[in-house]
Amino acid sequence: MRKLAILMGLLLVLAVGVLPVTAITWGEADGNRHPNVGAIVVDHPRYGPYQICSGTLIHPRVFLTAGHCTDAIKTRGYKTVWVNFNEYALNEATLLEVEQVITHPDYNWGPQSNPHDVGVLILKKPVRKLKPANLPEEGFLDRLLAEGKLRQGSNGAKFTVVGYGGLLDWPPPVISYDDYRRFAVSEYQALLDAWLRMSQNQATCDGGTCFGDSGGPAFWTEPDGTEILVGITSWGDAQCVATGFN
Repeated sequence: MRKLAILMGLLLVLAVGVLPVTAITWGEADGNRHPNVGAIVVDHPRYGPYQICSGTLIHPRVFLTAGHCTDAIKTRGYKTVWVNFNEYALNEATLLEVEQVITHPDYNWGPQSNPHDVGVLILKKPVRKLKPANLPEEGFLDRLLAEGKLRQGSNGAKFTVVGYGGLLDWPPPVISYDDYRRFAVSEYQALLDAWLRMSQNQATCDGGTCFGDSGGPAFWTEPDGTEILVGITSWGDAQCVATGFN
């Protein structure tokens, strides 16, 4: 089923150029580095528990993800939805029930500069054992840009992307899945009105996102090591080898 879904997804991407994406490329196992990053798991009518997207705990009951993930949950009619913060998305012993699925009211994946690709899941019970991610102040990235901290090159700005999903093998697009959480580091490319654009070029040692990782976070790391959630994985190039947009 995975292979069929991947093939259909790639055909759609090639047909329209870009689509919402969902896997960490050129990364490594996350282990317990980002315990507040979790997987969205649905009860598939044919396959049972099935991982579809990633996201981040930002409040004991609020899980931030992409709008196209929450929209898909509703349009595909999934009745049971969970979040799992285990490093293995399909560990059924640690699935947490979702009470409500909310998509940004202006979400519309179409020919526009900002589709408002944001959604949240409201958990049935609060998560007490995990610290929610640090959120930025308004204008945080604009301030970094004004201070000259957002720049390209070997000494440029780096962001950490995290998520569950596929592994990109060479030559692409060869994707395999094991549903484990991974992270990678991506170099800054540009700050647009609605997007943080990053490189995921293996030749420059930049990892990134691909099919299997939508809704996952992009973190900025402060000098003291504090990570701040500044972006949500949304889309990228069709081959997952050049650019990621959060």
